[in-house]
Amino acid sequence: MRIIQVNSHLHGGGVDSQTLELCAGLLEQGHEVLLAVNEGARWMPRAEALRGLRIETVAAAKLGWGLRLRRLAESFQAQVLHAHHGRDYWTTGLACKLAANRPRAVLTRHLMTPLSATSARFLLRLGHVTAVSRAVQEHLAQQLSGDLRRLHLVYAGVDTRRFRPDPAARAAARQAYGWDESQVLFAVVGGAGLPDGKGQREFVEAGARLIRERPEVKLLIVGEGSLIPVLQQRIAELGLERSILTVGFSEDVERIDAMIDVLVHPAVGTEALGLVIWEAMAAGKPVIASRLGGIPETFVEPDHGRLVQPRSVDELYAAMSLFAADRGLRERAGAAAREYILANDYTRAGQARRFAALYQSIQPKTRTHV
Repeated sequence: MRIIQVNSHLHGGGVDSQTLELCAGLLEQGHEVLLAVNEGARWMPRAEALRGLRIETVAAAKLGWGLRLRRLAESFQAQVLHAHHGRDYWTTGLACKLAANRPRAVLTRHLMTPLSATSARFLLRLGHVTAVSRAVQEHLAQQLSGDLRRLHLVYAGVDTRRFRPDPAARAAARQAYGWDESQVLFAVVGGAGLPDGKGQREFVEAGARLIRERPEVKLLIVGEGSLIPVLQQRIAELGLERSILTVGFSEDVERIDAMIDVLVHPAVGTEALGLVIWEAMAAGKPVIASRLGGIPETFVEPDHGRLVQPRSVDELYAAMSLFAADRGLRERAGAAAREYILANDYTRAGQARRFAALYQSIQPKTRTHV
């Protein structure tokens, strides 16, 4: 098939990671893929590294994007235009309506936040809407007007070759921080915008309590945002600058996952799925995460980790303490976590197969004459 993936952001994060993983998976399966992206995107080098991916940049406002997408749809003879950010839904849907070859629009919802009244009324008329988790699907079903047969659940996937147990990478990454196997390392990976980020405040408080009992425990906060200076001030107040590190945005999350012992994802707002959970699980790491949104769909408790109440420092501390004290538990849960990813095909190839099947199913039926 000929498919245009639309992403006018591609600045880094779960949505943008899924976009590139889908492009890569579709290319590996023999489809022709074009990525329509904004000029100057931070992740442009990652897109350019995908062999066979055609890239077209767009430097325009929303109306310009719509017109440019229509022309791309016609010149590429696209059968599908697939948008991943809410800002691209309308331009993608209208481009499909206006293009002479009439491609189908697929609009993926990666968020649990409410739709605008206009989007809730018209999205199903613009195209087919996909949800990244059952929680998102149920949330959308309560909001959308129209034919709910055009609303689909399609799970994402991660590159299990990139995210995998890697003892050599683990040792090298730890050595860079002056650590060895005697440390027990917990990490949060994600945006850290005010007021709450991904629950980094609670992570710091629970971790500080644990470090007082177990000095070998270390915490990493991976991500950027306006909450970081607040966290750094709190870490300084606790006198834990050498035990709790903020390391900013990381291009190679696989290196982080290789070096840690447990991923913590203590989300406190809305959470559609949490792709970082599957990345860590693919790397053979157990997970502690909030019982929130689509997160409970990502792993089985207690086999692969623990679910905690959002904002509960006490529950977060208890779960972290459990894993800090038991290396065998960490190793068993981590191994089971990777096996779960593989068994359920939450892989790059699996995601591509699921979307390719959807793309095929929504194509216009050809009539045969006898």
